[in-house]
Amino acid sequence: MEGSRKGRRPLTYDDRVAIEHGLNRGDRLAWIARQIGRTQQVVAEEVRRNWTDDPRGHLTIQNRNICTKYATCEVRRLCKTMCTAPCRKCRDWLCNSLCPEFECAPCPRLDRAPYCCNACPERQGYGCSHLYRFYEASYAHDLANERRSDSRRGIDCDPEAFERAIAVISEGLALGQSPAHIIEANPGEVPFGMRSLYNYLGGAKAGTLSKLDLPRAVRYKPRSRASDAGRSPQIPRAALEGRRWSDFCALDPADQANAVEMDTVVGRLGKDSQCILTLFVRRIGFQLYVLLPDKTSGSVVSAIDTLQEVYGPRFGKVFGILLTDRGCEFADVERMEHGRNGRKRLSVYFCDPSQSQQKGRAERNHEELRRILPKGKTDFDALTGRDMAACMSHVNSYMRGSMGWVSPMDMARALFPRDMLDAYGIESIDPKEVNLTPGLVPHAIVKL
Repeated sequence: MEGSRKGRRPLTYDDRVAIEHGLNRGDRLAWIARQIGRTQQVVAEEVRRNWTDDPRGHLTIQNRNICTKYATCEVRRLCKTMCTAPCRKCRDWLCNSLCPEFECAPCPRLDRAPYCCNACPERQGYGCSHLYRFYEASYAHDLANERRSDSRRGIDCDPEAFERAIAVISEGLALGQSPAHIIEANPGEVPFGMRSLYNYLGGAKAGTLSKLDLPRAVRYKPRSRASDAGRSPQIPRAALEGRRWSDFCALDPADQANAVEMDTVVGRLGKDSQCILTLFVRRIGFQLYVLLPDKTSGSVVSAIDTLQEVYGPRFGKVFGILLTDRGCEFADVERMEHGRNGRKRLSVYFCDPSQSQQKGRAERNHEELRRILPKGKTDFDALTGRDMAACMSHVNSYMRGSMGWVSPMDMARALFPRDMLDAYGIESIDPKEVNLTPGLVPHAIVKL
């Protein structure tokens, strides 16, 4: 039915990257559309709407004069110097960018597929005589998001209708009526819904009306919202290229089994600054805990640097592949992958958003840590390196049925150098003395 038809799914950044790569190869729009599961019309509309004239790495001729008046033009001194030669002959300045009378004939090839110059052979040699038009994924994605945001701003009705609606609402509120009652009792008089009305009242767009005029608004406290200034940077889109979950799944099964799952465990929100970096070694089920001074990418990089120094030259064989989520503390991908000397030491892969089960073993092992450090009841700022050593010793000495009732500590001696275990204070605990209760670190438990 017409009323149940769903809106078209917007193109994602990955879709636009696939479109750009296809255009660079010279693929037909129909083939590109099949690759991303969309229609050819959608791809053609995307290229025609979200193009740019900035080459951004494409091989182009930058000093070409493409003005249609080039042969007969006698304009001089556009650069405001004492030069007397015609500007069209100047080798220091390109008059196309200075002359207000510049004209260029449109390229007839841009009126048909692929509607851009990404794979056009005319760009080679001396270049073509028309303006460039390229499709670039990141620019197209930002332009589309900005257009979508602009389309949702403002009030979707003419000023006269809005003023009449405000007058109707004012009369109803004066009689103690609720916004929902006013809208239902005056069909056609209010061209927007109740949620929009609340937004207008909160944004000072409803004339003299405000939220205080509503019958029940004064009974509720304003909801707290995180400020934009306090938000941490997310993983850059460019850093996700080749590091997504799909790329991790394309690895050899042996490499996937040898991966290390990385995550962070935080304390009381808004109170504790310290957090714990967890590294779960899939191969042997071993769990490393590193205390960080704060939840930042710099602290994570410093912890990995220290781990590399302690482990030694075989660091890449054990920690060569890291699988983590898209938390802001893992934003410095290049620095995590490369050591202080600039050499690559490991590869980082990211799980899909809100898909914690993709590194489920690390998430399950957090339960054992939380038995020692209960959520909301532990002062993380009171923790020390000695506490982390105790937690690692007891958690890794805990025997597991999934491993044939062998503890990870028994297998760690064959994989980790003795110096590394000593450096982090990890030692084997008798199975009868393993303690996974808050009593292991009583000084960090908050007294409620």
